[in-house]
Amino acid sequence: MPRCLVSGCALAAALLAGPAAAQEGTPPIGAVLWVGGFAHDFDAFAQTMPRFLGERLPINLEVVRDGAFLDSPDAAALDLIVMNHCFESVEGVLTEAQREKLLAMVRGGVGVVAVHASYYSFRDWPAFRELFGADFTQHGSSDITIGVRATDREHSITRDLPETFAVRSELYESTPLADDCHLLAVARQEGTEAEYPSVWTREYGAGRVAVVLPAHWPEAYENPAFQQLIAAAARWAARSTPPAGTEETP
Repeated sequence: MPRCLVSGCALAAALLAGPAAAQEGTPPIGAVLWVGGFAHDFDAFAQTMPRFLGERLPINLEVVRDGAFLDSPDAAALDLIVMNHCFESVEGVLTEAQREKLLAMVRGGVGVVAVHASYYSFRDWPAFRELFGADFTQHGSSDITIGVRATDREHSITRDLPETFAVRSELYESTPLADDCHLLAVARQEGTEAEYPSVWTREYGAGRVAVVLPAHWPEAYENPAFQQLIAAAARWAARSTPPAGTEETP
């Protein structure tokens, strides 16, 4: 993993090799955490997510805030891009060349974990929406509790989760998932019955994409079940070796 993908290394302090990196025989995942945009506390995410991912995974993780990391010749060495951003437009965030590079990297095998508002990002870039196999339609209040329920307990992303867990968030609604999406969990607003797709996977060329729609508020990222969900999605998307005694579900 390159030591710094950010120009001037202004965010090099966020580069992290967690305690889990010492797992015998498990090479660390080379990854970036891409944050930024509006309507969310991305500074909080940039502090919290590297900490718990480093505790749960063998990972070298660097925080980035725009598409400049894609211009580094070392970007090709990445195993994983964790996206937790909310950009209305590509303008000022990604050049045309960076857009092409991002999609080419995923098609070539770089994994993606798209967390929450990343599913909304870049409304003016249809090719980006194709990563997910579905599209955002709406959400209601951001000050509600949602219950997340695993629908596939055999997959490596969800097998170690509780059957249900709750987080304070928005409830995202989507167009129907494409046939090649693998639904792993649904969510509903507390006190209601309607459930909506909330966690799923899809392959994009040789790349694995995991979509994780909870959660909006920083406090959700302290929830052990939610941390486990993101960490397991990262391991799956990066094709990292699972812990001894377990098997990875394609």
